[in-house]
Amino acid sequence: MDRLEEKGARSAKRAEKAAHAEALARDITAIKIGDCLLGYKAVQRRMRGGRWNHFRGRMREIEKLIRHRHGEIVPEADDALIYVEVIASLAFVEFKEGFVEVVLGWAARWVPWAGKAAIEEIIYERTKVRFSPLSADALGHALHLSYAERCALDIRTVGAFDVPKAKRAKLQKAKRRHREQSRKEQQRRAAGAVPRADYLSNSLSQSRPWEAFGISRRTWERRGRPMPEPEAIPAGGSIPLAA
Repeated sequence: MDRLEEKGARSAKRAEKAAHAEALARDITAIKIGDCLLGYKAVQRRMRGGRWNHFRGRMREIEKLIRHRHGEIVPEADDALIYVEVIASLAFVEFKEGFVEVVLGWAARWVPWAGKAAIEEIIYERTKVRFSPLSADALGHALHLSYAERCALDIRTVGAFDVPKAKRAKLQKAKRRHREQSRKEQQRRAAGAVPRADYLSNSLSQSRPWEAFGISRRTWERRGRPMPEPEAIPAGGSIPLAA
């Protein structure tokens, strides 16, 4: 019994060590003094992981949109606080009562010119209603995100105001089908397949050699599919063929 317990403990320790190793990555660093290489040192670092967080993903894409449109700070304008309203709506659903500090911190980073009173008013408006999660299309309309801009920035968690979700799904399906066709086309070329245009240009249906003999295709096939020599074809376009 003691031996089994000891064996089980060793197995558990190995499993724990393996799980810990999976969460770590190793970086190899060169150790130098001037131009003299003394050796190498392996440094372990913890790998990024964890489950996808929808709020964080949407917030990062909204920040990407802001950088694309305005730079590192949203300029002062009449509609500039729409970004704060969107973040407040998303944070309210994600953090409930704790969303206030999240919104204040985000606003201080991206709209530092906005007064705290204006941000708190937006926060107060969010708490006055029972708020449900915003759909992707609702976010797209709020941010006035076009489909072209969405594709250019590779934004996936926010919709587009000019292309509804159903149409976006069809367009995405068409893109996937085109990529799949291109991939299969490359595979056929790598396997030695001839392009259709080249195949048709060299096909019998295009060259029609039986017409050079003045006979039908069936007769030409029965006579062994002879091919005329170009220099033997007279100016009239056909040559006699013995029956």
